[in-house]
Amino acid sequence: MCNTLAKKQRIQGSLYSSMSTRMPFVLSILLLLSLALSACAPGTGILGGGNWQLSGLQHQHIRAFDVDFKNSQLLYAGDAQNGVFVTTDGGQHWVSRSAGLPLPDTLYALSFDATGKKLYIATAKGIFVSADAAQHWNAVGTARAALPADSYTALAFDATAPHTIYAGTAHHGVIVSTNDGNTWSTAGNGLPAAAVINGLVFDSDHHQLWAATALGVYRSDDKGTTWKAFNSGLPPGSVVNIIRVASMSGGPSGLVYAGANHGFFRSTDSGLHWMPSEESLSGTSIRAILVDFRYPSTVYIGTGVGAFRSDDSGQNWGGIGPGLPRGQSVYALNLGASNYSQLFAAVNDVYLYPGASGGISLTRLVPLFLLLLMFYLLYRVAQRGRNRRRNVLKPERISETSSNNAHPTPLTREEKTAPPDIT
Repeated sequence: MCNTLAKKQRIQGSLYSSMSTRMPFVLSILLLLSLALSACAPGTGILGGGNWQLSGLQHQHIRAFDVDFKNSQLLYAGDAQNGVFVTTDGGQHWVSRSAGLPLPDTLYALSFDATGKKLYIATAKGIFVSADAAQHWNAVGTARAALPADSYTALAFDATAPHTIYAGTAHHGVIVSTNDGNTWSTAGNGLPAAAVINGLVFDSDHHQLWAATALGVYRSDDKGTTWKAFNSGLPPGSVVNIIRVASMSGGPSGLVYAGANHGFFRSTDSGLHWMPSEESLSGTSIRAILVDFRYPSTVYIGTGVGAFRSDDSGQNWGGIGPGLPRGQSVYALNLGASNYSQLFAAVNDVYLYPGASGGISLTRLVPLFLLLLMFYLLYRVAQRGRNRRRNVLKPERISETSSNNAHPTPLTREEKTAPPDIT
C-alpha cells in the first residue's frame, strides 16, 4: 500500500511538473499569436510597414482626389490645370477624362454629391458636373441663373438634402443651390467680405456647415443663413486651409480638426476652443486631413514637407513610410484600391502606400523570420523539458523494481519442515 501511495505521489508530481512547464509555453504561443494578428492590421504593427511607390499617374500637378462610393478601385484625380484623370484598377493605370472642360483651368476641389451619382469639380472658371463617370462634363447653372464670375474653391453636400450644393468662392463667400445647381443664392451673412473660402464641410448629423477661410474658422448652424467665428486658441493671422469633423468618419462627437498655415489644431468641443497637437507642427502648413473611417483614431495629414500619421486622434505624429520626395508638399490624401488598402497622396505625381510592398518584402520577411525563430526556440525548450522528465522517471522505476526484488521469496511447506543442512 505504501508503494502504491508513493507511486501515485510520483505520478501527481510528474503531472504537476508537466503542467508547470507547459503553461509558460502555451501562454507564450498565445502572446505571439496575438502579436501576429495585431501586426496584420492595416498600417499598424510590425507587419504594417511598406514604402510609398509611384502610381501610374506621373508628370502632373494633382490637387484633389475622390473615390467612387460603390467601387473603391475607381478613383478620380483633379489636376491643377489639365482636368480630371481616372483609374479603374486602384491607381495602376490612369486616363484623362476632361471632355467639356474649358482647359486649361485651375481646379480647386473635386467631390461626389451626397448620392454618389454625380461628380462635381470647382475651378477658376466655374463649377462643372459629370453624371457618367467623368466621360462628359457640363457647366453648372443656366443662362438665366448663371454663376457669378469668380474662382470656385470648395464644395460641400448635405446628406439629408441630396439636391443641395454649397460652394465656396474667392470673392463671394459661400453660395448655395437647392436644385442641383440650376439656381443659386448667397449664404454668407456673417462672413467677412475678405474671407476667401479654402474649404467647406457639411456635418449632416449636427446640421452644421463649417468653412475654412483665410481669416480662420467659421460655422453656420442654420444651413448657411448666418455665420459665427470659432477661432479661440488659433494663432493670430491663421489661414485655415481645411476642416474635418471626426464624427463624419466614425469618430467621437465634438472632435474637429483644422489644418492651417501655422500647423494642425484640434477641438473637442465643436470648435469652441482649439489646441495644437502635443507634438508641435507649427512650422509647417497643413494642406490635407484624412480621417481613416476604418480606424477613426487614425488621422493622416498632408503638409508642406510630406505626409504624417497619428494613431491617437491627432495628438502625436509620426512618419508613414519612406519613398515620398523629400521636402515637397502633399496636396491631397485619400483611401482607395481593393478594400481601401492603399493610401493615395498627391505630391504633384500620385503616390501609393504601401504600394506593391504590401506583399512580400525584406521589411516584412525579417519580422516573420524572428517570429518563426521564437516559435522554434520555444519548441526546443519544451522538448528539452519533456526529455528531462523522462530521464528523471527512469531511475525511479529501476529503483522500484530493485526494491521489490529485494524481499525474500516465501518458503514452501517442504522447505519449512526439512531438517537443516549441517554439512
